[in-house]
Amino acid sequence: MNVPLRALSWATRFFWIIILAFAITAAYSATLIRVNFGESLVTFTEEGSTVTLPIIFNNKGYYNIADLNVTTLIADCENRQISRATTYVAQISPQNNATIFHNVTFDSNEILTHEDYLFNDSNFILYGSVYLNYANLIPFGFEANTTIPWGAPLFNFTAGFPEYSTYNTTHLRVNVPINFQNHSPYFSVTGNIRVEILNNRHQLLGIGTVSVNVPSNTIYNDVIETLVNPAMVTERGQIRVYVETEMFDYGPMVVNYG
Repeated sequence: MNVPLRALSWATRFFWIIILAFAITAAYSATLIRVNFGESLVTFTEEGSTVTLPIIFNNKGYYNIADLNVTTLIADCENRQISRATTYVAQISPQNNATIFHNVTFDSNEILTHEDYLFNDSNFILYGSVYLNYANLIPFGFEANTTIPWGAPLFNFTAGFPEYSTYNTTHLRVNVPINFQNHSPYFSVTGNIRVEILNNRHQLLGIGTVSVNVPSNTIYNDVIETLVNPAMVTERGQIRVYVETEMFDYGPMVVNYG
């Protein structure tokens, strides 16, 4: 009986030595994992915008990284989901590098059809998580979140009252002041702004259009000019403003004057 008990005792000790050695080497090995981020790339399509983030995993340890799952979710301040993306890697072998390309896609049309996002600055919330199985035995997970500032491309957009001046014996020149600030750090406001001027009988007096190219973090302040028949002009009326750009269309913005 003593021999089997002694063998069992040594087997138990050997088993715990193996477990302890694995735990020590795994813990040390885990410190040899390096994660770096490459330069992100933004691409625009008709469906939306995609941000590609290269993530470089350098597994200098002694064990496999398995079932690597990187997930990001972007929500607005009311916790409505805007975008969700997941990237999966089955395995990264010891002493190997792996570069994964995590693609986050935004439906630009959906975002820019909301007046709040067009005219008001806001914040989005980015939730990120990484889950993996280390050495095929140790599950590991990490979660974090941060805020992403959103700058309105038409911040403080205003259309002023029409300003009349003499053009010739048959027409008046009308100038409509337009100003706004492009707070978006992501794109320029490039396209056309169209103004329609109506009298108090809802008759169209004239249409004016101007091409704009307003880079990020700049101010636009100009007038849109058109010619009208003075016989149709009334003290009161309405201005309808349309913004048509490469990224979004908006209108009409209605301004009553008089």
